[in-house]
Amino acid sequence: MVALPGTQPRLPEYAQHLVRRFTYGHNGRLEADVLRLGSVDAWFEAQLSPGKDAAADATLAWFPHLRDSPATAWENARSGAYGGWQYGNDLVRYSLCRRVVSTWQVHEVMVDFWSNLLHIPAGEDSSFPWRMHYDTHAIRPHALGTYKALLRAAVTHPSMSGYLSNHRNTRAQINENLGRELLELYTVGRTAGYTEDDVKDSARLLTGFTVAVGKDYAAGYDPARHHVGAVSVLGQRFENAAADGRPQLDAYLEWLAMRPETATRIARRLCVRFISDDPPQSAVDSVRATYLESGSDIKACLRTLVRHDAFRASAFRKARTPVEDVLATQRACDIVPTGAGSGSHVDSFSWQCSWTGQALFSWPRPDGFPEQSDTYLSPARMLRTWTVHTWMASTNGTLKQATRPLVRDLIPPVWPLPLEDLVHHQSVMMTGRRATAETVAGAATLIDKPATHVFSKSWERETDYLAWMLTLIRTAILNAPEAMLR
Repeated sequence: MVALPGTQPRLPEYAQHLVRRFTYGHNGRLEADVLRLGSVDAWFEAQLSPGKDAAADATLAWFPHLRDSPATAWENARSGAYGGWQYGNDLVRYSLCRRVVSTWQVHEVMVDFWSNLLHIPAGEDSSFPWRMHYDTHAIRPHALGTYKALLRAAVTHPSMSGYLSNHRNTRAQINENLGRELLELYTVGRTAGYTEDDVKDSARLLTGFTVAVGKDYAAGYDPARHHVGAVSVLGQRFENAAADGRPQLDAYLEWLAMRPETATRIARRLCVRFISDDPPQSAVDSVRATYLESGSDIKACLRTLVRHDAFRASAFRKARTPVEDVLATQRACDIVPTGAGSGSHVDSFSWQCSWTGQALFSWPRPDGFPEQSDTYLSPARMLRTWTVHTWMASTNGTLKQATRPLVRDLIPPVWPLPLEDLVHHQSVMMTGRRATAETVAGAATLIDKPATHVFSKSWERETDYLAWMLTLIRTAILNAPEAMLR
């Protein structure tokens, strides 16, 4: 039997798997890009060298306050004209919009990965005036570069100094906060065996950076505040003899980034994110070896990861986080934001993330959201996620400052056709895959017709009935277990 048009996947299973792991979800434009480049390997390689992202960049204009200088942002917050929480909310919505519309999906995914490892909450009082700058100047430019360059950009950034109190860290009064997190979270980890003296010397190397928190948030470096004198961390001595300690700090950060313990922690975190909650040690070891051999090159690590047998065998072994699921639902339904005014659809899907269990950039500790899937799986989360799917699957009504396909653009070109083929057509359109037998049966139950029921051409003209039917079918597809996995 000849398959009806649009009811068969256009990408092979491995391509579907790689795309699920390294994007925010399937849509027709993404599929067309993979097909245009001839293979998913070629697509992935192209994604590792992202170019201009006009559609994503254009969304910044919807959030004009994100262009405010730190001094302006603080004055607005101080006067009550625009609060720190509002700047944080703008950054959240801007980031979500980018993830929906971006062509360079791998870059957006890696920006999220590193933002989570080097976490600074959005809207936090001591860091919010610089938080957008942290995203654009520390994380994004280095997300596919080297970890040692990324680490330096993040640790020395004014937003990090504000958040982890490094602006209070002086030769006269050492503040250990950033020096400790640098060791514990960002590099070698607790198991490296560092001592309290190591933490203090780590903090001493970080002295000199200034941020006028609670004033105008001006940032700089003051050699008079820098601790001068030899220090030692994990047995490594740093002479630290100059008043300007930044060159010595650079050497320290590079040494930490290239420690074997750091390589192991970064490799494992990458494998947990992209393979499974408990990845095989062989995969971690392979990525670790590449990290050390390449000088912490992130692209090289990702190439090693996706070529490992464990990655190929890990399909559908990671559940989407609430944020990932909301974004994948937007993309599956081909809902595209066109603005971000009050009551816009952007407000809606930002709220949906929070309502289903994960408000972006809101984790209350500096260690970032857990990368393990089981963190986000609960009955309450599932019920709310299914509700969100039902809302987004609707083919009726209008969205404020967003577009979605018309009903006539969703229906297949060939009639008559069985219900089963209609379900497969919608599933391929939304997820890139045919529906499972269970999903077909679920859709049939929802509309109270057997899967073998044949719809005639006349049914196509019954617009209201058609819209209702498609909404139920699309809801069944989005609520299927495999649709919530990546």
